Amino acid sequence: MVEIFDRKLKKKTIKNYVVQSFLAALMLYIGLRLPILGQEIVLVAAVGSTAFVLFAMPGNKTAVPRRALGSHVASGFIGFAFSRTYPSFLSFELAVALALGVAILVMVSLWLEHPPAGGTVIFFVLNPSPVAFVSLLLLVSFMVTIYIVIRPHLYDLV
Repeated sequence: MVEIFDRKLKKKTIKNYVVQSFLAALMLYIGLRLPILGQEIVLVAAVGSTAFVLFAMPGNKTAVPRRALGSHVASGFIGFAFSRTYPSFLSFELAVALALGVAILVMVSLWLEHPPAGGTVIFFVLNPSPVAFVSLLLLVSFMVTIYIVIRPHLYDLV
């Protein structure tokens, strides 16, 4: 027989599934309401993925606050740096690809592994906007703060 629902989904845990899913949705809604962030779909996707990691997989090592926030900061700076390399030194495709490679190297070397930050580096190569960077940092900081406060009540949904 094919199972459709997660085995952990029971009467006892359904509240966690609903509350944590809508908490992630709330975080993304707040991000979409920020002046710059809501207009930038690639950045919204990265933030939405971070919300998923923090609120659906709170026990995962990629949900550690240091990793969630640090990876976006590092990726933003790397994206800014590589945005200056094209078209004068590198092609667009090479600049984006190398920026992602450098971001991965930095994240794994500094124990900042957080996969959604891959979208952040790509965004900032394309659009090195300081306002978007500040918006991103404010939103991720807010999400991490909420995560820290309610972490004892979160359940691993995945």
